[in-house]
Amino acid sequence: MDRLFTLVNPKPSYAEGFVDIGLTKWLGSEEISSVTFTAQNFETKQIETSNVIDTAKCTYTATIIKPFIQGGTHGETYLVTMKVTTNGNPATKEAFYLKFTINDNIPKQPNY
Repeated sequence: MDRLFTLVNPKPSYAEGFVDIGLTKWLGSEEISSVTFTAQNFETKQIETSNVIDTAKCTYTATIIKPFIQGGTHGETYLVTMKVTTNGNPATKEAFYLKFTINDNIPKQPNY
């Protein structure tokens, strides 16, 4: 199973919301018991967690990790790291990644 997920289209800095990443194939009969979320600038490797994800809103279910992405700087690319621990005995641990770029040249929709 792929560990790197990429948003197909760039997002504008004003857009925010959840990205659902299903892990059913990787989990098998196990379930997610915890996830830690962090973010960094893809090029500089500088930590950008508070700028591009809201860790208080990031969440998960038994089979889905749900980072809440927000903000960012036009022209920059970010990598969100999601460290997953399962309820297996012993617990399985693995990191998954979400990569996305910010583009503020996307026209704003009327409801923003």
